[in-house]
Amino acid sequence: MKKLLYFLAFSFIISLSMTAQTLVSAEIQKNSSLTINGSTNITPFKIYQNGDKLCRSKLSVVTTQNQNKTLISQNQLSVVVKNFDSNNAMALKDFLKLLKSDSYPILQVQLNYLDVQPISEKGKIYTGEALVNITITGKTKQYIIPITFNSTGDVYTVNGCKKLSIRDFGLTPETKMLGMIKVSEWIKIDFHIICKISIDNEVAKL
Repeated sequence: MKKLLYFLAFSFIISLSMTAQTLVSAEIQKNSSLTINGSTNITPFKIYQNGDKLCRSKLSVVTTQNQNKTLISQNQLSVVVKNFDSNNAMALKDFLKLLKSDSYPILQVQLNYLDVQPISEKGKIYTGEALVNITITGKTKQYIIPITFNSTGDVYTVNGCKKLSIRDFGLTPETKMLGMIKVSEWIKIDFHIICKISIDNEVAKL
């Protein structure tokens, strides 16, 4: 009976530690970037946004750790569509038109959870996946994105890449010059996010 009580107590302590909620502040650094790669039947193009435009204030999120999975709530990154830039002025103009930037000036990204495993002996390099909601022109789609990240002190670098179709958001690829130039429906989103992380306090233990 005593062994059973010890086991139940131990299990209860473990369950508390697994559901501890923590308030975390993340400050996106200037050398971060968000890049969208697309193409026409003639040439590829690249549209990007650097860290100084991605987020100008700290993000405060609540995290819940459950084994290797980190659940993240109360977070949303709002990306100003017209802050994108490109070396191809025509591609940028067409991109802003496609995303209806006047009617939908904000592209939203919400991170739901991270599921990662360490791949280095020191445990500072991880690989895994993130469940992300992306909202474009008011339509939200959910994607699982493979990621890698590493940490140096309180600075974390996250890299990920996802190929998706703009048709997911009800958008139709444009054609130009009487159909001679056709934009591919497929784009590849690359992100290189560098964050300075600080833990504010433990919110609760459920």
